[in-house]
Amino acid sequence: MKHRFKFIISILVTILIVCGCQSTSQQQGNIENVAANDSAKPYLTFKDFDGEIVTFQEKPQRIVILNEQVLHSFYQVGGKAVGVPTPFNIDPPAEAKDVPKVGLMHEVNMEKVFELKPELVIGQRFDHGKLRGMFKEANIPLANLNTQSIEDIKQNTILMGKITGNEQKAKELVDKMNSDINQTIAQIPDQKEMPTYAILTVMGDTAYVEQSSTIAVDIADQLKLRNATVSIVGEAFAGYIPFSMEEMVMINPDYLFILSHTTNEEAEEMIEKNFKSNPAWKSLSAVSNDRMFFLPKHKFAIAPGVDVAESYKYMADLITASQPN
Repeated sequence: MKHRFKFIISILVTILIVCGCQSTSQQQGNIENVAANDSAKPYLTFKDFDGEIVTFQEKPQRIVILNEQVLHSFYQVGGKAVGVPTPFNIDPPAEAKDVPKVGLMHEVNMEKVFELKPELVIGQRFDHGKLRGMFKEANIPLANLNTQSIEDIKQNTILMGKITGNEQKAKELVDKMNSDINQTIAQIPDQKEMPTYAILTVMGDTAYVEQSSTIAVDIADQLKLRNATVSIVGEAFAGYIPFSMEEMVMINPDYLFILSHTTNEEAEEMIEKNFKSNPAWKSLSAVSNDRMFFLPKHKFAIAPGVDVAESYKYMADLITASQPN
C-alpha cells in the first residue's frame, strides 16, 4: 500500500507539473544527428523536456532507462538497456524482462544506477529532475522526456532511433504507425453531429475527467468524437478536472471511457462503490445505452510506443459496434 500510495501521488503531481509545461516541440527540438566518425562534432545533440541540452560525443553503449513510459519505443527501435525500472503494475517489453532493475520509476536506487556505469540516463521530468545534479556531478548525461500525447510517442520513437543509431528503422516504424492509424480513422463514418465523450480517470479513490491532450484524448478526438468535458469550468490540475456528478449529468456524453492507472478491477470497485447507486449516474446516456467502457491501461494510460496504432483500433471497434442512433 505504501508503494501504491506513492505511485498515485507521483502520478497526480506529474499531471500537474508535466502537462502544463513545455510543448513536445520544445521537448525534443533542435535535434542534430551527426556522423560519429567526425571528431569535430558530437554524435548527437538535442534539447530534452527540461530545456537542457544533452550532448554525447560518441554513440552511447550503456543506457539506463528510468522512464518506463519510453521503454517500448526504445526497444522497438532495437535499443538494449543495461538498467530499467522495477515494474509497478506495468508490463515492460519482453526484451527487458531480465535486464537489471534500478528501483521504481519514482524511487530510483541511485547506487544501482551508478554501479551500471551508464553513458546516458533517460528519465522523466518530474520524478528525475531532482536527480540532475547528481548525474552532472558524475558526468553522466540525463535526458528527461515527456510521454503525454500521441505526438510525444512519435517524437520519442524518432529520438530513440537517433540515440541507438537506428534512425531509419525508427522512421519506418513511425511511418507504419501513421499509416495504420489513418486506416483506422478512415473506417469511422462521418456523422452530421459528432458524438460526444468523456474520459474518467481513476486514481485510487479519486476520479478526474481529462480535458487536455493525453493518449486517450488524442485518440478519441481523431476518431471523430468530441470531448464534452471541454465545456467544464473548474479547478483544473493542468487539464485534469476533479470529477463532479452534477457536471457529468450536465454534459451527458454519448460515450464514457474509464481509465485506471492501477487496475481495471480497482476502477470497477471504485465506480461500484461511489457512483452506481446514484440515480444521476444511471441517468447518463452512456450508462443507460451501454456505451461505458473500461480502457486497458497498457493501451491508453501507458505509452505503448508505435503499438499505439492498436489502441486506435481498440477504441474504434468500441465506437463502431455501439454508434448512437
